[in-house]
Order: sequence, then C-alpha cells, then structure tokens
Amino acid sequence: MKRLAALALLGALSVVPASAGADTPASIWERAQDPEAAEAFDLHRAVQQRLIRTAIAEVDFGERGRVLAMLERAGAEKSKSALLRFDLGQVYLLLENHARAAQVYKAAIADFPEHPAVDQAWLRLAFACGHLGDHVCERHAYLEVLRRETEEIYRATPTLNLAETQMHLGDLKEAIEGYREALRIAGRVPARETAPLATWGLAVALDRAGDRLTAEKEARFALEIERSMGLARLLRSKDVFFVPAYEIHWYEGLGAVARARVATSSREAVRQWRQAEKSFGDYVEAGERKSDRWLPIAKARLAQIKAERERAEAAAKRDPTPPETFGRDIDI
Repeated sequence: MKRLAALALLGALSVVPASAGADTPASIWERAQDPEAAEAFDLHRAVQQRLIRTAIAEVDFGERGRVLAMLERAGAEKSKSALLRFDLGQVYLLLENHARAAQVYKAAIADFPEHPAVDQAWLRLAFACGHLGDHVCERHAYLEVLRRETEEIYRATPTLNLAETQMHLGDLKEAIEGYREALRIAGRVPARETAPLATWGLAVALDRAGDRLTAEKEARFALEIERSMGLARLLRSKDVFFVPAYEIHWYEGLGAVARARVATSSREAVRQWRQAEKSFGDYVEAGERKSDRWLPIAKARLAQIKAERERAEAAAKRDPTPPETFGRDIDI
C-alpha cells in the first residue's frame, strides 16, 4: 500500500525562471539574449496552468492528453529546458503512463541533477517506479527524496512509501522501522492519512514477520483511527495504490480478522471470519499466478482463518440470535 500525494503529482506553478540563477521569469533583456529559453519558460507556465485547471475542475484525461501534445510538438523530451523535461514526465505520470514517466524522469534527472525542480522530480520518479513494481528504482528514488528533504511534513509520504518498498523487497525489519518512523512523523505534523496508513502497513509487516497477535492489534488500531478521523474505506481511496493490485486483500483480510476478534456475537464473528477467508483466499489465488514472495505465509494464514471460521460457525449454531442476520456480507 502506498500513498499517492496528489499535490506532489500536480504541484504548484513553478517560478523557476528561464535564465539560470534568477528568481523570476526572464526580463525583456534576458528574452532578447536567449529567446529559446524564454519560449520554453512560457510553454512551461502554460502547461502548469492547464494542469492545475484539470485538477480543480476534475477534467478527464482529454485535457492532459492535449497538454502532452503541446509538449511533444515542442520537442520537450530532447529540450535543453529542464522545466519542459520535468513537465513531460509529470504529464505522463498524470496520464498513468508510468513506464514513459519513469523513462523521461530518469533521463531528465541525469541531465539536470542540480536543477531546483529536481527534488520534486525524484518524488514523481518514485511514484512511477512504484506503479511499475520496480522496487529497486523506487527505493533509490525515495532515499534520494529523504536525503534532500528536511521538513518533516514533506517527509511523511516518502517515509511511509519507502517502508512499503522495503517490505516488497523482503526486508521486514527495515519496513517495520520505517512504518514506526512514519507514525512518529504523523504525530508531529498535520499529515491526516499518514497515521492510519502507516498503522495498516505496520500491521501487515508484523503479520508477515510472524507476530500475529501484535499485527491484529495494530489492524484494530488502524480501524479505530479511520473511524475516529472519518476516513471510511481509506484503503480503497483514490490516493492509495497497491502493487500488485491484489496486495489489498491482505490488508482487508487482516482488518476482518481484527473485527472478528472483537465481534459482539458469534454470528457477527462468522461474517468477519468469512470475509477474512475470502480476502486471504483471493490473495492466495492471485499470488499463485505470480510466485508471490509471501505466498507460504498467506496460505498458513488462510488455513488458520478457515479453522477460526469453522469454530465461529459451530458457536453460531448455538447462538439464539435471529437467523436472518446470519451469513450477511460485510463491507470493509
């Protein structure tokens, strides 16, 4: 699970000037001296203004496609302007062409490693590589973001996502420490979704590390945070993504287990155990097609949940609760 920072994708209109070292767009004299750079800055400003409008108006991909065409006509991919190169990567990312976004950002960062806009480019490269499942690239990019960024409010999402990346790479110790660091940051800055998402990630990492009791406790805590903050179905929100997509089943399955543990009736427990069994079953089914790293643990979890569901069903048969509530699906 990773958080996709929408503001980092869109950003604000850059004020990086056409002429190196200045703090404002090129003056009349600078334009006369370097008209190509001035034209590149004007195009950059037009691109950013149109992208901001698409965010505010929730315009579909059509307008972003037209922005892409503007950049392509201007030869942005081979441009001497770092701004246009970074703009091109941004538009590919917004169009969810993650392979092209990563390709463009890698080349632009290599060519303009000290440009003022490169910090945001590293973060967007991390998002692109994350969507591609290229976790080595993703980890390198997030580490570079954290090396450059000192303000904690801007370190929250990279820290959270880096922890998830470490888990994908099989380093559960680093992942657990990373999620706990994200929680510490969330306690000090206004990062609304960071705390519940970091708690979810910590729960799954602990579960995969074999600490089921603590994992279930953290999952219950994640549910409580979501409820207290009014963040219903956070894991399914548009600002959260899973790679591979079936990864969400582990999170939701663990949430159902957490609910089952505190169910107020045996019949409620049955519903939760059934949901947990379905979620982990879906994970196992998808994981078998992908030779998933965590498949053996998921299968063991599924067997344990199946046994818990059978015990809950046996208890429900002795429960006087009206039968019409039995077997109803839940929504997690």
